[in-house]
Amino acid sequence: MNQTAAQHQGCPVAPGTPEERIRRWSTYQPWLQADPVGAWHELREHGPVLRSEEFGGYWILTRYADIEWAARNPDLFSSADIGIPNRQIYKDKLIPIQLDGEDHRKWRQALSALFNPAVVGHVTPQIREAAVDAIEPIAARGSCEFVEDFAVRLPAETFLINFGIDRSYLPELLDHKNWLRREGLPNARNDEELHAAGRPLWEFFSAAVDARRAEGIEGRRDVISSLLRAEHEGRPLTQDEIVNIILMTMFASLDTSNSLLSMVFRHLAEHPGVQRTVVGEPHRLPAMAEELIRHEAMVSTARVVTRDVELHDVKLRAGDRVLMSWGFAGLDPEVFERADEVDFDRQSVRHLAFGIGPHRCLGMHLARRIVKVALEEWHARIPEYHITPGTEPVSRYSPIRGLDRLDLTVGAAR
Repeated sequence: MNQTAAQHQGCPVAPGTPEERIRRWSTYQPWLQADPVGAWHELREHGPVLRSEEFGGYWILTRYADIEWAARNPDLFSSADIGIPNRQIYKDKLIPIQLDGEDHRKWRQALSALFNPAVVGHVTPQIREAAVDAIEPIAARGSCEFVEDFAVRLPAETFLINFGIDRSYLPELLDHKNWLRREGLPNARNDEELHAAGRPLWEFFSAAVDARRAEGIEGRRDVISSLLRAEHEGRPLTQDEIVNIILMTMFASLDTSNSLLSMVFRHLAEHPGVQRTVVGEPHRLPAMAEELIRHEAMVSTARVVTRDVELHDVKLRAGDRVLMSWGFAGLDPEVFERADEVDFDRQSVRHLAFGIGPHRCLGMHLARRIVKVALEEWHARIPEYHITPGTEPVSRYSPIRGLDRLDLTVGAAR
């Protein structure tokens, strides 16, 4: 683990022994913020199933094969609580991500058409327009703070476009979301305060649904209009169900996509040779985007064991919680040769960035399109760029690993 980087970013130094670092592992540990990748390699080398005692204790699966196996067996590993610690912002489970079994299957079947490649293709011109609107001022200015100026903005505008909410609502959406993440959730002392913290976002989206219902949905292909037409078990969706689904999509997409973009562009800014390949071979962008997604994937979620099971001679008991890092699974050397390197000639990129099995990410086609459009439009206007001298990227490790700051300057580094 890079302790120099940790000290530079003001993070405490990690505990002294591997055993103690494992025992105290969590995605929120201050000493993991600067270099979680190096620490994860140490974790994986120590064993396939490890035990942290943070937040009441939980197991950590460190290998690609075991994470894939757990994901393909939802009867053994429930998605009812997807965080460690799990904070239930709303009283009802988020649809369909926190549902299991037949309930999950029925909801997923009802929603799958809303995020398929055809729908993504329909909104792509608007996504491209949003990307260009964000990039052109950066190109003219010659520098940016990439996270705020582009990585946060493009996924949020894409979300609004996809749901048929005017892009002018971007500041209001980000204000609600940022307040919830930075103040509402950290300061909530009990379930009642937690639910109250989530009310502004609920009301924002409920008002958007009411507006669409009043305007009419005839001929519209946006997600809110589709949800107003949709049925579940032969009946229309309720207002609460529609807002629940919108919130689930927002939580699952905004921070994940902006974190992915920030880490992808940090890698490109730090590796001019990789950057030149992206610029010089645009016909290979889909494959290149997939490799960058593998290399920079960021999400960790949890599962709850439903009945006793043994894995690598470790007994997991019913009710135990299990941390599964979909992102770090993409760096498993047992699956990917030279896993830490970006290799655009890789024959197979079987990453788990979007999960696998019944709970595989519904929005994966849209996420891929955001990355591809960002790479295309950025490099068409800014073919060379580098990290601004005198600055360093500010890393964040949490259930969604990413960057809080990335200063870029247009042009080749001197």
